[in-house]
Amino acid sequence: MGTRTDQLATSLIAATDAIERELAARCELDRVHGLGPVTRAAIAAGDPVATYYATALWRLTAHREAATHEHLDIADPLGVLSESVVHRAERILQEIVRPSRAVRLAASAIARAASADPLGRWLTIMRSRDISQLPVYDRGTFAGLLTTNGVARWLADHVDENGDALIESARVRDVLPFTEVTETVEFYPVTASVAQILAVLRRVDAPKAVILTASGRDVDPPQGILVRADLGELEAALALDESPAA
Repeated sequence: MGTRTDQLATSLIAATDAIERELAARCELDRVHGLGPVTRAAIAAGDPVATYYATALWRLTAHREAATHEHLDIADPLGVLSESVVHRAERILQEIVRPSRAVRLAASAIARAASADPLGRWLTIMRSRDISQLPVYDRGTFAGLLTTNGVARWLADHVDENGDALIESARVRDVLPFTEVTETVEFYPVTASVAQILAVLRRVDAPKAVILTASGRDVDPPQGILVRADLGELEAALALDESPAA
């Protein structure tokens, strides 16, 4: 191998060795060795970073094997070892060691309703801000989620003989019982990573919203809220961008 290729191979081996070591440590895989087996075991253990980058990690395993045995001159469907391959390995390692925090991408200016608030006021706010769910807090504790779907069900149940609904006299607490059981909220600490929240919002039974608080409990003030509409931004934060050409 040429000098430049030697340098790339050394950097790749160092990064993938570190990935293997860090994944094994955080998933307590003392008896598992090798990047491939460790990746497989970490995914089985539910590690969010290993799960999200699974395909990239499998490819890095093949590249590392080639680099270790100096087979870089052999035709490889993965392509010749390059700076971009090393960059991907180092980027994944960064997310393992210093994960990006989801709170940086969360809506921090969270509007919070109270159960006794007039419903009409919050419907106007939700419409103007184009939001479909709103946390409800009473005396600092989470009391429920006001959703546009819940409002629609409440309206259908409270239309008079003239086809009108008396929104003016309604309170937020009147609508909360109409929230579907599937419109759930999950709480996580502000230290939660982007990969962790992505895994939550991509589940089949994903919550309607994820609320970030200091302790990850519903008795603390919300510091950020994330919903499925934020998936694109969360995924972009984990993108394995190509490194600049040398």
